Amino acid sequence: MSRFRTAGAPRRNTLALCLALAATAPSLALAQSVATPDGDTPKTTELDKVMVTQRTEGYQVYGTNTATKLPLTLRETPQSLTVFTRQRIEDFNLITIAEVLQQTPGVTVQSYDSNRTLFNARGFAINNFMFDGVPTNYTTGAGGNSILSDTSIYERIEIVRGASGLVTGSGNPSATVNMVRKRPTDTFQASTSLSAGSWDYQRGEVDVSGPLTDNGRVRGRFVGAYTDKESWVRFQHDKSPSLYGVIEADLTDSTRLRAGIDYLKTESDGGAWSASPLFFRDGSTAKMPRSYSAAARWNEWNRESTNYFLTVEQQFGAGWSGRLAYNRRNTDTDSLLLAGSNTGNWADPVTGLGLRIADTYSVSETREDAFDLYASGPFQLFGRQHELVVGVNHYDRDLDTIRAGISSRPYNVAAFPSIYSWDGNIGKPTTFNYGIPSNTTTTTETGYYAAVRLNPIDPLKVIAGVRYSDYKSSTDNFDVNGVFTGRSARTTAHEPTPYLGAIYDLSANISAFASYSDVFQATALRDINNQLLDPVTGSNYEYGFKGEFFGGRLYGSLNGFYMKQDNVATRDPAGADIVLPDGSVPYVASKGIETNGAEFELSGSITDTWSMTGGYTYAYSTNPDGSRFASTSPMQLARFNTTWRHGRWMVGGGFTVQSEIYQMQPIPTGRYTAAGAPITATGKMRQGGYVLFDLMGRYRITDNVSVGVTVTNLFDKVYYRNVGFFNSGYWGEPRRVLFNLRASF
Repeated sequence: MSRFRTAGAPRRNTLALCLALAATAPSLALAQSVATPDGDTPKTTELDKVMVTQRTEGYQVYGTNTATKLPLTLRETPQSLTVFTRQRIEDFNLITIAEVLQQTPGVTVQSYDSNRTLFNARGFAINNFMFDGVPTNYTTGAGGNSILSDTSIYERIEIVRGASGLVTGSGNPSATVNMVRKRPTDTFQASTSLSAGSWDYQRGEVDVSGPLTDNGRVRGRFVGAYTDKESWVRFQHDKSPSLYGVIEADLTDSTRLRAGIDYLKTESDGGAWSASPLFFRDGSTAKMPRSYSAAARWNEWNRESTNYFLTVEQQFGAGWSGRLAYNRRNTDTDSLLLAGSNTGNWADPVTGLGLRIADTYSVSETREDAFDLYASGPFQLFGRQHELVVGVNHYDRDLDTIRAGISSRPYNVAAFPSIYSWDGNIGKPTTFNYGIPSNTTTTTETGYYAAVRLNPIDPLKVIAGVRYSDYKSSTDNFDVNGVFTGRSARTTAHEPTPYLGAIYDLSANISAFASYSDVFQATALRDINNQLLDPVTGSNYEYGFKGEFFGGRLYGSLNGFYMKQDNVATRDPAGADIVLPDGSVPYVASKGIETNGAEFELSGSITDTWSMTGGYTYAYSTNPDGSRFASTSPMQLARFNTTWRHGRWMVGGGFTVQSEIYQMQPIPTGRYTAAGAPITATGKMRQGGYVLFDLMGRYRITDNVSVGVTVTNLFDKVYYRNVGFFNSGYWGEPRRVLFNLRASF
């Protein structure tokens, strides 16, 4: 569809700016370059180690720069940080980002239905993601329209918990997920993987990489995957092709260019756009089977995502390097959905009647340009060496809500058939799609950042940084003819976000650390004087100990954290009768949510054959009135996974333990009004604490061929993965068995 822009809207050409910067970057090679023989590829640099040029073996990494853009080891990073290496992803057969986050300490994964998932950390939704360090924003949860890539294209995935405003600017004080793509290799390699398992799960994957020229200065990689599966939920059938291609070239001995594309499409047919009812209209508990679905068989939820990316890396003299990364993200969604709605409705325990029909046809398009440009390296001050990074990043996102909907229905929305006899068969509605937006939400953010790691004395490192963000968002509205009718929800913010951290080495193996970081969220709400409220700020204080053991193979951390929100909007009691010019009511800024917690984490190996990962998190969040916030996230969460190798065998397993989750909702009391409607009272919809166990095993038939099996929810625990959303609960996945054949060449 052609882009739709009003005459008065500002024009931006971020792509042209990024390409211009990329074109000038090779000229920086006039600076002192890394000395290498003619025709050879550049030697490994600090940037190579941090940005990943080869396969990440084991469960430990050399370093990361996700938290601060400075090249730091996990022990040197004064925040909670988890890294999933390529080997860890393959050992546990983690196919989706959701499956990775399900193994991440301190992160909860909640399902609203079979296609919408919310990720939470420390009580807040995770919406900050990165592609190779380039910030982007995903909409997940109830309003989720984003699509997260297949893990086959990533070399590793890094999760920084807490506020990360230094590198992302706006967002929640929850976590930032950095997805680091695979890069071409210096030598030829190829691998393939075939998987099959429960609910007719079938998947194929291929990965080919190597030099494209005789001298190896141009390299390429292709990764393809295809998944076809049913579900434990009735009617659902998903297909998902994934493609990834990248070319990398050494333009000079000190300049490297990389360009590529990744593509993912998910076609979900018959997916549940709802969850299981928790109560009947007489107040009795509804215990529907885990396969329950109130969806139509013709339900469709299609999402398509294409990312184009370009990266230029430049080595300067004296250990300095620079990097420009650009990402263009196109996402299209198209969904036609029907469900028996539990919202304000309860079924009769005998007849199963009483629900209404909810339906929708929606189409949206997202177009985002984003880039990140920075330089980092050491410098001398007072006779000691320190490190500095300076940079700028920017994104420009348009979200078009296309004028589309349902024009006629062959059913009565007031009456859903009995939930006991529902078979998914119902007439399909007639839809329309004008192909033009009903509204376009434009969001831009530019951030200028700098951070320094000072080395005042040998055991002490101090990291200080700041970011200044210019943030703008507004929505353009259009009539049925595509004519601009007005602009709403205008939001601006000009916000500094500081960062301060310190690491002190108590011994050769253990360090103490403390850090402060924050993040902001702009708001479109206004005060009684019609002025925009200041952005909501989320501050994160973290402190504890980090260590490296068994020769640096095992990383461990023990820390506490405290988080608070400020400038949270609440209705202004002095403006009860005041209506602002745009028709809204005035708000005031007040104190927000506070979170106290602690974490423990381990990752790495004890011996060459025994690896482990996992951790425990306690987080308690309260509203200003002292009531519990984020009760749908467990207060306590523990995860642990381990593998052991012996000869050609590898065996392992893990467990997840989480405490109670609940939500306060209207629940029928068993009494009725004179008209026969249920009388409700606020009550607790809950899922008690539970334990899940997983197992895995792999046998290496030859040096290049292996077979394996993973079993999740080994004892087939019955539990709700989410409760209270629209008076319902979504069941957790039953026991799943997945077989895998992997070969490398």
